[in-house]
Amino acid sequence: MSEFYKERVYPLIFMFIVTLVCIVLTAGAHILTFDLAEANELSFTRRAILDAAGLPYENTTIGIEEEYLSSISEENGYFTAVVDGKTRYIVPLAGPGLWGTIEIMAGLEEDLTTFSGVAIVSQTETPGLGGRIEEPWFTAQFAGKKGPFTIVEEGTSAAANEVDGITGASRTSEFFKNLTDRASAEARRIIEGV
Repeated sequence: MSEFYKERVYPLIFMFIVTLVCIVLTAGAHILTFDLAEANELSFTRRAILDAAGLPYENTTIGIEEEYLSSISEENGYFTAVVDGKTRYIVPLAGPGLWGTIEIMAGLEEDLTTFSGVAIVSQTETPGLGGRIEEPWFTAQFAGKKGPFTIVEEGTSAAANEVDGITGASRTSEFFKNLTDRASAEARRIIEGV
């Protein structure tokens, strides 16, 4: 009988206790860091809104919060900022990527066609390839341009509607282009109700 407990019951009890301890530790860590994670996510989103609006800020949590609170107005489904006496509109957009949804903030000038900036909120593209859509050189190339865009080989864009694609990530580049091409129409729908 003791051999039965030793070989069958005690290992089950041990696994149960270890599993319970791991669950309690993981749940505790989640509960203790939940507020911090939520604050970081809010700060990251606000930084994306500032980037899309083309506003400068100190890249610290305090710097982001100060600039956001003093420059950005939250509207019904979009954001506004007044820069040099002109209103810029920032609209959230989401669309398919190669491996999941790409979420961006698209900043548009008063004409709702010229980009003031583009910033990534979230993406799940391949690191080192499609994930390069987060790199400043890629997002900065949209500022001052109007869609629809044409993707060209990386480093060769010259025309006003051309943007450099990412070498080795042509599908992600195309998905991102499609998302930015929708920005003007989506902004009109959200802002003007058209």
